[in-house]
Amino acid sequence: MRHSMMIDLEKCVGCMACVSSCKQRWGTGPGAARDWVHTFEHGTRGKDLSLTFYPGLCMQCEQHPCTLDCPTGATFVNAQGVVVVDPDVCIGCGNCISGCAYGARHADPVKKIVEKCNLCEPYVARGQEPACVATCLAQCRVFGDLDDPTGELSQQIRERDARPLKSAEVDIGPKVTYAGAFQRERILAAGVLTPPKRSALTRIWEDGSRPFARYLVPSFVGGVFASGVFINLLARRQRMKHPQEPAVETGPGIAAPSTAAAPLLRHRAGMRLLHWFNALSWILLLATGTALMSAKSFALFGEGFPRWLASFFGGAAPLLRFHAVWGLLWALVIVPLFLLYKQGGREALEEIRLRSGDLRWLLLKPLAMLGLAKQPLPPQDKYNAGQKIFAVTAIVGTSTIIATGLVMIFHLGSPPLVAAAILVHKLAIAFAMLGLSVHLMMAVILREERAALRSMIVGTIDRHHALAHNARWVEEHDKQSKPGSHP
Repeated sequence: MRHSMMIDLEKCVGCMACVSSCKQRWGTGPGAARDWVHTFEHGTRGKDLSLTFYPGLCMQCEQHPCTLDCPTGATFVNAQGVVVVDPDVCIGCGNCISGCAYGARHADPVKKIVEKCNLCEPYVARGQEPACVATCLAQCRVFGDLDDPTGELSQQIRERDARPLKSAEVDIGPKVTYAGAFQRERILAAGVLTPPKRSALTRIWEDGSRPFARYLVPSFVGGVFASGVFINLLARRQRMKHPQEPAVETGPGIAAPSTAAAPLLRHRAGMRLLHWFNALSWILLLATGTALMSAKSFALFGEGFPRWLASFFGGAAPLLRFHAVWGLLWALVIVPLFLLYKQGGREALEEIRLRSGDLRWLLLKPLAMLGLAKQPLPPQDKYNAGQKIFAVTAIVGTSTIIATGLVMIFHLGSPPLVAAAILVHKLAIAFAMLGLSVHLMMAVILREERAALRSMIVGTIDRHHALAHNARWVEEHDKQSKPGSHP
């Protein structure tokens, strides 16, 4: 089944009844239209003056380049062969508009989404005609199924020699046809066709951002985890050579660890719960966000995963709603509770403040992991220099992701701003994944660092490990624990 329409240009009188009925049915406001009637004048003031009316709409093209440039897959071809826009999935970026050769798409400034003619598919499904067909005073429109050779549409196309508006330069398989060869040639001569263009967002994404996200990020992540395995093997070999040698990273002046000391409280229960809620949210939002980029030009790893996950949620619209609701929940939980647990952010700023010796630690730590360091590492705070840098990037990345997510969810700003938000949102996630991979490698893969991961589960950390890796923090902790001291 391929729904389409034939328009007889010899009958059209330019009354605009089709435009009026379409606006009324679909609630299209001033300055926006799903269809139109353009007037072209020919001749002079003399007797040869004539008018040609061009009743236009979406041509329901077979190639439909507009669907390739819709990041969320809101524009698609339904079972009736009609190119439609799902208003529940469209985020109003306007990226598809430049892909239409006929100018049949517009960004509605009130609804904040892109609209176009869909041949009144919801009404046709209930047995009604498209609004423009039902109200055409000249009865110049015929609607039907192109795949029905005995139907009125197919018969009228044959009898009237109706043909689509296309040229040698622009031919994307339009299914809407026009009868009236003389008028048809005049309309084409007026330059109503423009070659489809890739938008700036599509060009940037396809030429740079997607290769970065698809190849460089996974390669970096894989390299990081492979490095972790390699470092573990080196450490195991070192332990076999020197089984009694303690792995202490402290410098001179730090007391040796006590074998019987009680563990230290490193993370309060609230921060631990917040951390794991954040981790769960990242997994869910990353998976659903990747699936929402479902169009061919934007899908990171092909269109199979987006289709599968959308079907699991019951469609693209429920998937988008889940992503948006969970993203809002994540932001509403993470931000206020983080500020609450970190004394309005003051404690966090103090914990991630770079101090003397941190830069030197960053330079020596990779050598130490490879067994090449000739001197002990500088003593560190509760979080080492690497964790501090990761925390800063996580805060900046999270803020960027939340801000751009709000722009997309609530259609804030003009279509170019929403399109820019898509790009920044995805790049922020990609860069965050780079830092997260190092964070996971250090916490999960490296054997000597796993005590820090356990502390995020149980709250406490072994004093021996803390002295080896966070000696400056232990020293401050001991000072504050003395009677009469103030935190």
